[in-house]
Amino acid sequence: MPPVMFLAVVGLAGLAGYRLLGALARQGQAARAEDARMKRATAPVRDLGNLEWDEAAGVYRPRQQREG
Repeated sequence: MPPVMFLAVVGLAGLAGYRLLGALARQGQAARAEDARMKRATAPVRDLGNLEWDEAAGVYRPRQQREG
């Protein structure tokens, strides 16, 4: 009977360790994602000047400088 108890304890310890490592990995991944989000949020803003609607693309684009 003692070998069965030993295997049960080792199995439970292994399961607990597996869950702990999974939780730590998810926590680290969330921290890296938050850091990346903060870097994007603090990126400098470019001034594109006046914008005009590009009907073909369906987006606003910087107005082209007209020569003449």
